[in-house]
Amino acid sequence: MEGYEDFDRFLIEWLNEYIKKEDEVLHLGDVAFKEGYKLVEKLKGKITLIKGNYDKQIHLEFYKSIGWRVIESIEIEIDFNKSYLEYLKYKYDKKTLSRTACLVKDINGNRILFSHYPVFNDNSYDEKFKNISVLLKEIFTICNCNINIHGHTHSYCVGDKRCINACLEVNDFIPLNIW
Repeated sequence: MEGYEDFDRFLIEWLNEYIKKEDEVLHLGDVAFKEGYKLVEKLKGKITLIKGNYDKQIHLEFYKSIGWRVIESIEIEIDFNKSYLEYLKYKYDKKTLSRTACLVKDINGNRILFSHYPVFNDNSYDEKFKNISVLLKEIFTICNCNINIHGHTHSYCVGDKRCINACLEVNDFIPLNIW
């Protein structure tokens, strides 16, 4: 357990070298394991978290209590026909909907779907998350997105060029700067 805490502390110090207090930070899920979630209070930035599969409710409540914005569902910050959201609620089961968190937003001329899970996931290990990927693909299409920036896969990069893996493991532990 002590080793994990040491790494968590190191990682927080490392990330704070890249992130300023006023920076907008979008975290794509799975913030911490075990008790490490209590250390994130020291992270710099105005943080928005898209819920991941390891972000437990107790973690999410803690993040909210320290001022983080936590996205636990489908959020779309572009102009589009809102009736599509009602259609999706009708089409997909409650379990899939409750496990699907994402944010659609326009940044620097790109329409980006930010999510924990990749939209075009070709990893057979993630077969159990297939319904989520199908739903995300539908959101990607409905919203006319051209990029998916995701977490979840750690050092595995999916084959689709529209997907950008934002996991620290594939980015030399340096946060992506898209603003």
